[in-house]
Amino acid sequence: MTFTKSRLAMAVMAVTSSFVYAENTPQTQATLLNQVTVTATRSEKDINDVARTIEVVDQDQIQQDQPESVAQAVKALPNVSVRGGPRANSQSINIRGLEGTRVLQITDGARQNFANGHRGTYFTDPELLKSIEVVKGPSSNLWGSGAIGGVVVQNTKTAEDLLAPGNTLGGYVSQGFLSNNHESRTRASLYGITDRFDWLLNGYYNDGGNYKTGTSGQGNGDEIEHSGSREQGGMAKLGWQLNDDSRLEFKAQQAQTNARVPSNPATAVATDSPLIVQESAHTNVSAAYLLNPDSALVDSRLQLFYNDTEFDEYRIEDKQTDNTRYKTLGTAFTNVSKLTHFELTYGLDAYKNTIETVRDDTGNEGNRPENLDGESTTAGAFVQADIPLAEAWTLQTGVRYDRFEARDNRSESDIEEKKQSNHAISPSAALIWDSTDWLTLSASYNEAFRAPSMEEMFSTGTHFAAGPFVNRFVPNPDLKPEEAKNKEISARMNFAGILGDDELTLTANVFQNDVDNFINMIVEGTTTTWKNVDEAELKGFELASQYRYQDIQFGLSYGQTRGENKKTGEYLDHIPADKVVADVAYLMLQGDLKMGSRYTHVGAQENIRADYDSMSSYGSYDLVDLYLSYEPTTSALKGIRTDLTVSNLTDEYYITAWETLHEPGRSIKLNLRYRF
Repeated sequence: MTFTKSRLAMAVMAVTSSFVYAENTPQTQATLLNQVTVTATRSEKDINDVARTIEVVDQDQIQQDQPESVAQAVKALPNVSVRGGPRANSQSINIRGLEGTRVLQITDGARQNFANGHRGTYFTDPELLKSIEVVKGPSSNLWGSGAIGGVVVQNTKTAEDLLAPGNTLGGYVSQGFLSNNHESRTRASLYGITDRFDWLLNGYYNDGGNYKTGTSGQGNGDEIEHSGSREQGGMAKLGWQLNDDSRLEFKAQQAQTNARVPSNPATAVATDSPLIVQESAHTNVSAAYLLNPDSALVDSRLQLFYNDTEFDEYRIEDKQTDNTRYKTLGTAFTNVSKLTHFELTYGLDAYKNTIETVRDDTGNEGNRPENLDGESTTAGAFVQADIPLAEAWTLQTGVRYDRFEARDNRSESDIEEKKQSNHAISPSAALIWDSTDWLTLSASYNEAFRAPSMEEMFSTGTHFAAGPFVNRFVPNPDLKPEEAKNKEISARMNFAGILGDDELTLTANVFQNDVDNFINMIVEGTTTTWKNVDEAELKGFELASQYRYQDIQFGLSYGQTRGENKKTGEYLDHIPADKVVADVAYLMLQGDLKMGSRYTHVGAQENIRADYDSMSSYGSYDLVDLYLSYEPTTSALKGIRTDLTVSNLTDEYYITAWETLHEPGRSIKLNLRYRF
């Protein structure tokens, strides 16, 4: 496609904060218009053929930014923000004002359902990832419960992703260092391919101290106490090509974290957030069978997966030992049938969650949460159709049905009704119009739901105690599922050859997401319970553009979200502040060297309800990052990659909206990788 006359396109000189390249593409060949395949649609599709808004952060971008968590890897995307404060192992992702259990997490096709208290939920080190796909907006029609805010799909590396063409064996070792908290980051991997087998082994070890805040303005570079941690883990993968039509895939992934943190890691140590020694272990095991014969009707994947997450905690002052264990056993089946006039994607999902907690109240009898022993099961079926209506029109429509149950297994529990059963139907519809060879318009409607968690329904015992004052949990097994209805209009524009060797892409999205039966934790006097109280309306838009002229890349993106309680008219909590991200990069030495800078402006968040923790607003802040990546493709240095990043160059002293702790100041990140 070539477009040579557009004056409007010539006026736009920008790239989104995360450049999207085709996987395995060297920097010398990277272009904006390369095909990008996404898997968040439950089948592989070109991102330009999908109506819903999906943004991709690829392996090259992850290596360049050197993020310490999955959340940090996507923080530059419009209407996406990091929640959980500065401690990387407790950070999570907010999409368009929704977060936590309202944003579904998928790793290599397997759901990650763990959620309990203030504990972290993202356990994959970015080192293991080849890409992260962020689906914005409700997506239950494909993924079921939890996807009312969006989906974060994490795709881990394979031997095929890492091996150069023609090679059958390879590996790498890398060493990184972060100056702010003096963190050492060591990684190693070995991988190979034979006629029928491909395999990969990957391991990492991170050890860092306390972060320091910035020194600009009122900042004085104070340490954020108890923010250091030690993390280690790894992954093993095996692929077995049985024949031309079928394949088996196996994966085992494990992560461990050791840290001294407040019981609520998003805060400082306090009476209601005592210092604990926390050890966590997360294991994900999966097996998949892929069948793709010479038939338009069969392109299927059957997956079995098992997640086991355990937190062992020791309250230092009270000398109490706590344990939380959450397990998920599930299966997922998907098939794609390409019929004469349309394409069908359909499948089944089933999974069972179990949670067991042991809360030690030694020396403080009766003033701790009671032990929790619960289980939930979910089964769902979905179908989505891609139907060409005319030469330039496509209808994407689908529906999903889920049935779910939850049960409290405690024989001594004082809950009269120990079981809940419910169901949900999640329809979707989208119309895509390829109006010209450079402009695609789409309008979509998606419904989604989130089943209440076992913690929300069945928690009992003491929430917190201060002297003679005691606040106790009141269970509520009658909670209704949260329901979301999202309307969205999108425009995508792609141009090439405007001024010669250049490319331009523009995207714009306008959305309104109405969430009913919003589940909130209500603390009133001596009781704490969860209730369906709010009817939320979240609306906003995103603008992003990418422009490349020869070896120079420019960019700009903007995201805005507004949230309101439709019953009371009050502002909703946890709505991210408006954000502008600008980026410029230059490729040198035939693309072997990339250097650039990113500027982020986050506006003040003043839309806060009057009684929110005495806060009237969160101030604006500006961040400047510098980055350099050097990976020679020839000469004696071939195989060596150097990534140098200076984050928060101006040592800004700032706090993200809705958080209680300031973020880290300037940090120099250096990583050296040798690939063989």
